[in-house]
Amino acid sequence: MNSELVRNSLKLFTAAFITAGVALWTERIEFVWYPLVAVVVVVDDNDDQTAKAASNRILGTAMGGLITFIVHTIVQGWVGVLVSLLVMIPVLRVLGWSGGLNTAGLLSVMFLMIPDYTALDWNYVFNRGLDTIVGCIIALLVGLLFWPRGVYEQLNQADAELRRAMGDQLQRYRDWLNHKGPRPVPLPPAPLSIRLQRIEALVRQEQRSSRRSQLKRRGWNRRLLLWQQGHFHWLAWEQMMAELPEAVLRRAELVESSVEAMANELRSGVIGSKAPASLKQWHTTTQREQLPLFAILALAQEQQPLHGSLRALAKSVPC
Repeated sequence: MNSELVRNSLKLFTAAFITAGVALWTERIEFVWYPLVAVVVVVDDNDDQTAKAASNRILGTAMGGLITFIVHTIVQGWVGVLVSLLVMIPVLRVLGWSGGLNTAGLLSVMFLMIPDYTALDWNYVFNRGLDTIVGCIIALLVGLLFWPRGVYEQLNQADAELRRAMGDQLQRYRDWLNHKGPRPVPLPPAPLSIRLQRIEALVRQEQRSSRRSQLKRRGWNRRLLLWQQGHFHWLAWEQMMAELPEAVLRRAELVESSVEAMANELRSGVIGSKAPASLKQWHTTTQREQLPLFAILALAQEQQPLHGSLRALAKSVPC
């Protein structure tokens, strides 16, 4: 998270610095404030959202400036602002430019703050629109050229972090069951949930974009479902493992064999030698070893789908 914060801060600083430099260097831009506001509004933590914000701001600026100027030639003051908002809201919705509504509304209020705004002409509206476009273009170039960020690289990174965290924990369970280490403490849910939420957010973002067919082709829709199911059963499984006595877990051979298979699958991507045990196998083992029936079967209800999810994840390599 710290690296992301530094990246986004540098991106905003660089875009604002270049914009201010261009505005001061050229005599074409009279008010530096306009392109700088465009940079602040357009630059987003997500590069795809930056492009979307830029298009919305350009369209909102053009339409907001046009409607505001026309209205204020007829009605002045705060009444003109109200009439401008009442007109531009349905117009932008009909044109499908609802994303630029906030920019258009802001422009209407800003117009009222200009001294002697009633004396302004079409040149002012045109020039301020160009100033805003300059800020949008610089923000886009900085975001897409200087700090490009690949969605699938982020997905692979979050996926690898989840696999590494669970794989290391399973290895600790494996060592403990083999008398090679202490009993593991369940992993805190928050870090796992944050990584899963990151994958969910990126997948939703791609599903709303024009690249959704590529997302499906790479198998991330199915992989997300597997992670969601595995995450749910993992939390419940670890809680049950923590509550069962050590002597009971050491006598339940299916626990050890499944843990070993899941550890190998997550850490090395090799499919375990044993498929997830059926409930009938769990029931047979429980009766043979005289283990507490309901506690072991409850554990099996979580370990069986967990093993199945992790096994399916090992089969589908992210790309």
